[in-house]
Amino acid sequence: MGKNKVAVWVLGFAMVGFMTPVAIAENPTQKLGRGLANTFLGVLEIPNQIKATYNDEGGSNSKNYKIRTDATVRMISVGPVRGVREAIRRTGHGIWDVVTFMSPNPETVDYSPRINPGFIEDPYSGGVVGGSGQTSR
Repeated sequence: MGKNKVAVWVLGFAMVGFMTPVAIAENPTQKLGRGLANTFLGVLEIPNQIKATYNDEGGSNSKNYKIRTDATVRMISVGPVRGVREAIRRTGHGIWDVVTFMSPNPETVDYSPRINPGFIEDPYSGGVVGGSGQTSR
C-alpha cells in the first residue's frame, strides 16, 4: 500500500475518532472533529432536505393521491434548492470550526456548535428550515 493510501486511512480513522455522539463540543478537539465532519459531510444535507421537504408537505403521512403528488412535486423542485443551501451553510460552518477550533465561540464563550444540529447525523427537531436561519427537521 502506498504512502498516500496509508495517509488517507489514518486521516479517515482520525476523523471518526474525533466525531462524538454529543453535538456540543466541550473542548477544542471535539470542535475540530465536528468541523471536519461538517466540512466533509455537509453535502449530505441535499438528500436530507429533499426527504424533509417531502415529509413536511405531508407526503409520507397521507393516503390522499393529490397530497402525495403535490408533496412529490415540491420535493423534486424545492428540496434540492434547500439542500444545496444547507450543504453550503453546513460546510461553511465546518470550515469555520476547523479554522477556529482553538478558540471558543464569541457569543457563548464555549465550544458549542454554531449550527443546529451540530453533526449531520444528529436528529433534527421539526420542520425543514426555520426562518431564523437554523436548520430543523
